[in-house]
Amino acid sequence: MSHMQRTFNRRAFLKTLPALAAIPRLRGGARLKITDVRIVPLKVLKDLGSYPDWLGNPRPIRIGGGAIVEVHTDQGLVGIGPDMTPGVLEGVKALLIGTDPFDVDLHAERLYGIQAGTGYRGTASVEIALWDLIGKATGQPLYKLWGGGRERVAPYASMLRLSTPEERADIAVKLKSQGWQAIKYRASFPTMKEDIRLVETVRKAVGDDWVIMCDANKATLNYASVKGVPWSFTRAVQTALEYQRMKVYWLEEPLPRYDFDQLAELNRLIEMNLAGGEGNRGIHEFRTLLEKGSFDIVQPEVMLEGPTHLRKIAVLAESMNKMCIPHQGDSRLGTVCDLHLVASWPGAPYLEIFNDVPIGNYEHPFSIFENPLTLDKEGFFNLPQAPGLGMTIKKEFLPS
Repeated sequence: MSHMQRTFNRRAFLKTLPALAAIPRLRGGARLKITDVRIVPLKVLKDLGSYPDWLGNPRPIRIGGGAIVEVHTDQGLVGIGPDMTPGVLEGVKALLIGTDPFDVDLHAERLYGIQAGTGYRGTASVEIALWDLIGKATGQPLYKLWGGGRERVAPYASMLRLSTPEERADIAVKLKSQGWQAIKYRASFPTMKEDIRLVETVRKAVGDDWVIMCDANKATLNYASVKGVPWSFTRAVQTALEYQRMKVYWLEEPLPRYDFDQLAELNRLIEMNLAGGEGNRGIHEFRTLLEKGSFDIVQPEVMLEGPTHLRKIAVLAESMNKMCIPHQGDSRLGTVCDLHLVASWPGAPYLEIFNDVPIGNYEHPFSIFENPLTLDKEGFFNLPQAPGLGMTIKKEFLPS
């Protein structure tokens, strides 16, 4: 080893000493202990009505409302996470109270074990709160704890409504002028002709230098329970080839969730990216999707899987030269958690943000924060620099 190499290695080691010195304070005699887990309701300051999504279901528009989870410790530190169904609260308390929040991998697996049936408001919310707590205890934002790498991430505007191609094109032009780098549409019209015309109209309006994605939303297991038209394999292939011609970046969920082999066959027939996985559960399912070649981009949902599973799924994807771009989250703390995750691993160029302006503006759910995420002029969200998730709830939304 040369003198220069020895000098470099010594300097690199010395840079780690401040962080190493902090570890005994966090893991030694003054170890944190969880004392309580609470669900804290948030006040609704303004009700703006609702709008229909692509299935015709009403999407409420509120400033505030819902709840957050708090994990309290004996040293006064509190971690926060998204809302959670009250039905699992007592089980979560029995699991966590008296334990060390830094045992997060163990907690994550045990929490995942009682997650079944709780859906988007399950115990993944508690795991997010645990990570927020760990970030606060170490004084680091989560993306730094998870590896760092990027100070900003590009969000894409995810549309939820079905509308006329002309209105969608007008909105796309406005979003592009505001700095947004990409948009995603619901390819859920009754006919393929309508799905194609939407993209043709938008592409003509915004030009070839802007990213368009399309979501067919066909991964549901029970079409009888929703409004929408299932696609045949032939329609999926024909639609994908047309989108490929129009330089669509990815097609999402063109076939049912567990149709692994047909998805893989479709993927072999086209060059554009296939994406999906928001409703899949467990690392084993994502491993199967990746091994079979069903998707080029897997989209696990943090509100179902939790951050620990998402990080493992991202490693699986990277090992197979695939991308991992998480599903939306909850538009509040869950989405902020996604932002930290995406910033900490390679190969995830975008973050999904529901932003169906002018009605479903992304700023509405983020308005509960003192420091809400906002799009900069270059089309990025800057990562919060405060410890943990880096977000603080405005006092006016909290109980008196």
